[in-house]
Amino acid sequence: MTDDARAGSIVGVLPASAGLGAQIAAPAGADTTGVPAGGGVVGWVLVEDQDAVGGARVDPVFLAAGRAWTPDQYRAAYGQQLGVTVRG
Repeated sequence: MTDDARAGSIVGVLPASAGLGAQIAAPAGADTTGVPAGGGVVGWVLVEDQDAVGGARVDPVFLAAGRAWTPDQYRAAYGQQLGVTVRG
């Protein structure tokens, strides 16, 4: 990773293949009022993460609520308990 990258920084972007979608999951009993459903995956990002092997992880970029999100952004907005899974 670069010397100026910070944890959570996006350091690379690639387009996604057609036909992939993000599925949002919540623990049983969780209040999901106002939580938008996941949509199509439009790309992949390389995210700086010192806890990951190699210092980075690859996350999907998906559409929901009229904008593009990474899982970190989505959880920050709608709840850390939410899971994001990519389906083909």
